[in-house]
Amino acid sequence: MGIKFSYYKVFLFSIAVATILQGCSSCDDGSGLAKVCHLNRPCGITNNGTVVLADNFKDHDIYKTGECRFGTIQCDTDGKEVCVGFITPSEEICDELDNNCDGEIDEGFDRDFDGFTSCNGDCDDTRRAANPDAKEICDGIDNDCNGDVDEDIPPISCWGGPTAAVLDGTTPCKRGEQFCTNGRWGPCNNQTLPSAETCNQLDDDCNGVMDDIRRISCGPAQAVGICEFGRVLCDGGESKCVDAIYPDAETCDAADNDCDGAVDEGLIRRCTSICGGGVEECSFGQWVECDAPQPEPEICDSVDNDCDGEVDEGCSCVLGQARVCNQNIIDPATNQLVNCGSGVELCDQYGMWGPCYFLATLPEMCNNWDDDCDGVIDGMGQTCGNTATAGIGECRVGTSSCTAGQWGDCLGAVSPQLEICDHLDNDCDGLIDEDLNPHNKVDMVFVIDISGSMCPFITALTQGITQYVSQFQNTEHRFGLVAFPGQYPSNSNSPYELQTMPSLVDVTSFRASLLAMGCTGGGSEPSLDVMDELSDPSDPIGIGWRADAYPYIIMITDEPAQTWGSTSEAHVQAQILNCSVGDCGLGDMYETYVITNLNYFQMWDDIVNNEMDRLINIYPPDPVRYTELLRNIFQNICI
Repeated sequence: MGIKFSYYKVFLFSIAVATILQGCSSCDDGSGLAKVCHLNRPCGITNNGTVVLADNFKDHDIYKTGECRFGTIQCDTDGKEVCVGFITPSEEICDELDNNCDGEIDEGFDRDFDGFTSCNGDCDDTRRAANPDAKEICDGIDNDCNGDVDEDIPPISCWGGPTAAVLDGTTPCKRGEQFCTNGRWGPCNNQTLPSAETCNQLDDDCNGVMDDIRRISCGPAQAVGICEFGRVLCDGGESKCVDAIYPDAETCDAADNDCDGAVDEGLIRRCTSICGGGVEECSFGQWVECDAPQPEPEICDSVDNDCDGEVDEGCSCVLGQARVCNQNIIDPATNQLVNCGSGVELCDQYGMWGPCYFLATLPEMCNNWDDDCDGVIDGMGQTCGNTATAGIGECRVGTSSCTAGQWGDCLGAVSPQLEICDHLDNDCDGLIDEDLNPHNKVDMVFVIDISGSMCPFITALTQGITQYVSQFQNTEHRFGLVAFPGQYPSNSNSPYELQTMPSLVDVTSFRASLLAMGCTGGGSEPSLDVMDELSDPSDPIGIGWRADAYPYIIMITDEPAQTWGSTSEAHVQAQILNCSVGDCGLGDMYETYVITNLNYFQMWDDIVNNEMDRLINIYPPDPVRYTELLRNIFQNICI
């Protein structure tokens, strides 16, 4: 618009050019040669249209500012001198130019005074926070005027826990992040807040002190009777209960030993008098009320009434008794001495046997008497032994002979015996070697807690297990040893260590691994995790269960069932009850046993399918006891 205005002034100037240019009436004198007057000199045009040389122009410096410019004197097509290119100040518009030539550009258009206008990229001239140089912030506004709102805003650190928490990386606590959403900072995500302090060699509550557990009582369920609570002591990341007194078997001592609120309840024992045995009960530490029979005066009743070891002493018999007699008698009919057959004699009122009255001959009996009166005393034979089983299996009847009223030894008789592994029917039930081998060949893995609290048990366990496995020398049974957790502290992140290499070995190799094992593991004991991997059909531990051998798992720990992850008893139970390795068939379960503190039985009962004889008390640590317990698990072997 300024340029058009200049041309308008040039047109006005052509009207008065003759007077202004001092007698130069035209640019051409008619001779064809250009007339030299003011041609190409700087010029301007006044408000009334007069062309003026720049040197004499008012406000000379304005035309060096902004868009304003002096023109140059030129000849138009009519040979007149005109001022061409002159630009005078005009109204300021938003075009990034200094239209009014006052040294400022687009003044009056920057309403928020941020240095930008709508004509040079300001997307919101009402907000100073919105312009091309602004930094994008989380406010729901396109601050940098690039067409996007709240783009590329990085999350900011946040913390919702206590201000005193230690967040320097030495504790589990860490700061979270807030993200910009819809112009607002969202919640604090992914932060780790303090938790209750536990004994794990970590500063769980992030107060700068590791394992500073408060005084916590432990021990029995209640402090009743002799039972007393102990206190939890944290040592090397392992919790121990000290000074606790646990329930014990009730004894007759006027104390509540089993801590059930009653004293000496249900305690009975055998008692005796000179007449026999009975039972007595405990009352406040004393054994009372023995019901054994007491001695009475002796009478002739075939009873030792006075309990002196003699029956009816002073009496030969009891009135009314009769007995068969074998003695030389006189036959009343023939008045002859008879020294065979039998008679009867009666007891009189004085407790004495009367005379022997001959009756008749009898079948010969083994009584040193000629009962059948054939002149031969005794001398007969008879079968003997167990006739019910004779002829079944190894059982046979024998024979015995009578001499001088006594039956001799039963010769040749074979009675039922305890079944042994000899391919014979020893117990004469028609079956051979039955119930001797619940599994012909077994792979038995011992899983032993080697943490510090197991030190009181390790020696006894080693001796007991060594004695037990010795009976399997030169058999096809194989054994494995898994210790958990890993050796402390070098491998404390490992849930277990396989002690036998290869995994399943014979008795000699197994005993060597067992004797080398100590109690140096530490931290929490991931018993559920190890049991989970042992029963996993994919065999992640690498036991290498043999296809023709049945799998046994014997877990030994004094601690509660624990996990380093999220393994549950129900998950392990599902695998244990569906054995799919080794010689297992459809519906079989692993032969699983747990030797632990009886207070933790409920943590393992589902895993052993609630068969309580598979849960064994680890107390007391006695090698002979451990050997017998293991024999009850698997003893009868017939291959």
